[in-house]
Amino acid sequence: MKKLEASLGQWVIKHPWLLIAACLIIAAAVGSGLQHLTFSNDLRAFFSKENPQLLALEALENTYNKVDNVYFIIAPKDSNVFTRETLAAIEELTEASWQIPYSSRVDSITNFQHTRSEEDELVVEDLVHDALNMSAAEIKRVRDIALAEPRLVNEWISPKGHVTGVNVNILPPKDSPDAVPEVAAYARRLAHDFRQKY
Repeated sequence: MKKLEASLGQWVIKHPWLLIAACLIIAAAVGSGLQHLTFSNDLRAFFSKENPQLLALEALENTYNKVDNVYFIIAPKDSNVFTRETLAAIEELTEASWQIPYSSRVDSITNFQHTRSEEDELVVEDLVHDALNMSAAEIKRVRDIALAEPRLVNEWISPKGHVTGVNVNILPPKDSPDAVPEVAAYARRLAHDFRQKY
């Protein structure tokens, strides 16, 4: 083994330019294949086309629609979602979430469409409007409605009213590898800004 190492070392010392040229040719040959290298943020890249779980997912998406989303969780320090300040923060985050790239819908307890009757008319409006100016009675009314609404409890708010969320549906363009990182970066900045503010 030592003889092989010695003769290889002698050859490298005698022919350094030949070795450098050979390394450059090999690097160029390997590097020429880099143009065919692509990035995919699609989880389907990890499965074969015949994978039964992937086929089931695609059938589900074809039936019910594919949903990509960002979900912000709001857990107030006082464990009470139903305060002026927290409801105002949720209202503001709900509005700001429309600015997330490719957002198509934003849902939260504040923009939940609540229906009530007023004389002979049905009035449909956001459950919370102008939270900072709500009275204690209005906040109690919102709490009672939200915690009694099956479409909200365990989806947008916890049964005890101590945690809630803002859900943003995302419709990224197909075959755009930059869409998901763009959405994630924007959502992280938005969450950071709200953590700093509230």
